[in-house]
Amino acid sequence: MKSRVGIVAAVVVAVVVGAAVVVRQVDGRDDAPTAGATLAVRTTPTPSVVSSPTPSSPAPSSPSPSPTVSSRTATVDSTKAMLAAKLRIVAQNPLYRVGRLPASRCQEPAIRPTSVANVRRYYAGYIQCLDKVWKPVVEKAGFTFESPRLDIFTGKTRTACDVQDSAAYCGNGVISMNATFDIDNYRKYNKLWARTTMAHLVAHEYGHHIQHLVGISDASATRRAYANGVDAPLLESRRIELQASCLSGAYLGADRGFFPVSGSWRQRWLWTISHRGDEWGTQRDHGSAKNHSRWTRRGFDAGSPAACNTFTASAASVA
Repeated sequence: MKSRVGIVAAVVVAVVVGAAVVVRQVDGRDDAPTAGATLAVRTTPTPSVVSSPTPSSPAPSSPSPSPTVSSRTATVDSTKAMLAAKLRIVAQNPLYRVGRLPASRCQEPAIRPTSVANVRRYYAGYIQCLDKVWKPVVEKAGFTFESPRLDIFTGKTRTACDVQDSAAYCGNGVISMNATFDIDNYRKYNKLWARTTMAHLVAHEYGHHIQHLVGISDASATRRAYANGVDAPLLESRRIELQASCLSGAYLGADRGFFPVSGSWRQRWLWTISHRGDEWGTQRDHGSAKNHSRWTRRGFDAGSPAACNTFTASAASVA
């Protein structure tokens, strides 16, 4: 969920985001985005810090001419136009108009996380079911579908993103899941909690994959790079993370009768999604537990990506 080389999902009870109260329902029209999606922007992206050796005797250089008023105006106008285009991608994406997701008709994988091999089998089976649902949806929205590659790692190995969290989407079509995290949870804690956590996290990371395929991830990353100050980039990050959790809920909602999401499993899943938030982290980049629960349940109740447009939601609803 955090973005390092990719998007990372936090460990233990913490780094996924959650639900929002006031979100405009997208109903298939090209509605203009609400003020909730606007950014305070800079005219140049946040620079990357790149170290380079200092020359022993710097070569003389001619002073650069000061930019004219007209050139500065052209730069500002160009930046505004580019960011307006990125806003349309995140706020008016065709994904929101595909309708209700079809049911995968898949049951919860019967494999339990007692070994690395079992964890791999669980996630491989789950991703096949996610592919079955999302492939026709992505294509209906007008994009090319590619199945993600599964990367299973342990406490002794690193993900393709070079991180060691509970789960990660590496931004290049790779979903990384931490087998040690799952095995420890299943052995030491509530087994049903371990299962609902696995089901939520892999569908959340798959949600990041869908964002990648339809252009939302890249557009949001550009918006984040141009966002001014400290709070605006974090707000943009919360929008992307909460949407991934909403998409996770939408998949389970569409498949609820087959998985099935009912009884004690449903109660534990509701508990799980309401106890994941960034209040316990070092920065507010994923959203509160309260909002995480609301957005995930919003997707579940609707069973449709139309419920997951976090980019037209108010800032309070994605806090």
